[in-house]
Order: sequence, then structure tokens, then C-alpha cells
Amino acid sequence: MKNRYLALVLVFSIAFLFLAGCTAKQEAPAQVEKPTTQTTTPPKEVETEPQQQAVPEPQPEPARQMDKKVAELLQKHVGRVHSLKYMYQDQTIKPEEWETWVTDDKMHVKLRELDNVEGDVYVDQIYLDLASKDAKGYCERTVYRCADPNTPVDVTFKKYYRKTPIDWIEGVTYAVKESEEQMQQRTVWKLVSEEGDKITTMWVDDYYGVPLMVKVKQGTTVNDYIYEDMAFNSVEDSDLTHRLVTVTYN
Repeated sequence: MKNRYLALVLVFSIAFLFLAGCTAKQEAPAQVEKPTTQTTTPPKEVETEPQQQAVPEPQPEPARQMDKKVAELLQKHVGRVHSLKYMYQDQTIKPEEWETWVTDDKMHVKLRELDNVEGDVYVDQIYLDLASKDAKGYCERTVYRCADPNTPVDVTFKKYYRKTPIDWIEGVTYAVKESEEQMQQRTVWKLVSEEGDKITTMWVDDYYGVPLMVKVKQGTTVNDYIYEDMAFNSVEDSDLTHRLVTVTYN
């Protein structure tokens, strides 16, 4: 009996060991996964154009307020001056002077010396139409170069046109009075205006409001424009057109 019991115990022991072995094989130890190192690519930088700062638009300079009396002087020629006669001189014709008659639409210039246009053609009297910018020249002197004093010659308008006192005064937008002086036996106001590096000085007749002299300085360059023997409102129509010359020329 005892031996049978021992045999049963032995059988159960062997069976238990067999079952345990099978279980051990089936339940293999779990493998520990190694952490994987992921290589991350840094995000590509997006190139952006630099922000341009808005440039503020330049603001116009505030309008300068001109002295009331100066402004009135600059307007005196309106309604008072209908024509001018004067002897004109500037650096381009110095030392000559051109006798000049001018109205709103016509100008007559008498040259001191004959001017050669081309070949044997000379002129000494120039008649200019200020509206059409047309100019005709005549040779009216009783010298051998003037073969026909009554035949007009086409000449260049720009060659003989010079700014008038009215042109100068109408171009002034701002000026300062520096003093009052006497010039050509007339009372004038010395007015100064500046534009950049250009300084314009005018000696303006205090009654008619037109300059008798203008000086322009720009850098080291200085130019004078002189109007002498000024006569106001005395120009006749006959002064502005060529008159038939009847004298015999040799």
C-alpha cells in the first residue's frame, strides 16, 4: 500500500514538472525593446524678404508769407505798365546796349552793331512777335552791307529775345525787402529772393513795380541784367513794325 502511494506521488511529481516546463517554454521572457533614436530633421527655415520700412512721403514746405507791402509792389505793374522802352545790357552782349521797345505781344530791338546772319546778310533791327515766337530782321543802316533795307530776313527768336522787366517781376514768388535806394534818379526797393543756391536781387521801381536792374548769383557765377533810360507807356505801334525806308543806299 505504501509503495503504491509513493508511486502515485512520483507520477504526479513527474507530471507537474512536465507541465511546468511546457509553460516555461510558452512564456518566454519579454524582450526589452531598445529605445530607438529618431533623427529629426530641423524644419527648413523659410527665407522671407526683409520688411521694407515705409518711407514717408516728403511733405511740402509751408508756404512762406511775404510781407504785404512787398506783395503789393510786385503787383503794381498790373494795370500801370502797358509798354516799356529802355536800353538793355547783359553779359552776353556787353559792352553793347540794345535799344528795346516792348508791349504785351511785340518787341523791337535795335542793335548797336550790325549782326551777321549768314554770308553777306546783316541785320540791325529785329522785330519779334511774342505770341508766335517769330522774328524778322532788317538791315536799315546806310552802309554798304545793307543792300536792301526793306527786305525781311528770317532770324532766330531766341537769339534776340531777352527777358523783360515784366518777365522778371512775374517770376517772383517770394522776396524780402532789404532797403530803399536811388537808381537812375528813381526810388527803388532792393528785393532779394533765394531758391536753392540761387540768389536773385532786384532793384524795383517803387511806383511802377518793375526792376531797373537784376543780379543773379548762383555759386560763383554772377550775372547782371541792366535796364537803363526806362520810359513807361510811351511806345507807339510804329515803334514795333518795320517802316519803309526810302533813302537811297549805295
